[in-house]
Amino acid sequence: MHGGRGPPYFDWYNFSHHHSGLAGFTPDQVFTGRYKEVAAAKQAVLDVAYRDTPERFVKGRPRISMPPEQVTINPVTPEQIKAGESVAVNFPTLTSVRQKNELILN
Repeated sequence: MHGGRGPPYFDWYNFSHHHSGLAGFTPDQVFTGRYKEVAAAKQAVLDVAYRDTPERFVKGRPRISMPPEQVTINPVTPEQIKAGESVAVNFPTLTSVRQKNELILN
């Protein structure tokens, strides 16, 4: 299961675990924007299934949910931001996030 990108748990969490809070996408897919391609592929399969057997879909044409614009574990309030609290990622386990932060900080 270890893909060589980091510790095994982080590899699993970021590249294999489909989060309910991210509409079933992985953190890697969301951070890299690949979720759009994945969603389009999933929607295409659902569209064919609906076209071929619409009676299976009692609520009408199924639509893929997209991840929310923002997901937080410990959200920073506007008051905390005004007080100088940092809104930066404080535990970047994804290589892309870590590299992005390094570019910003350097």
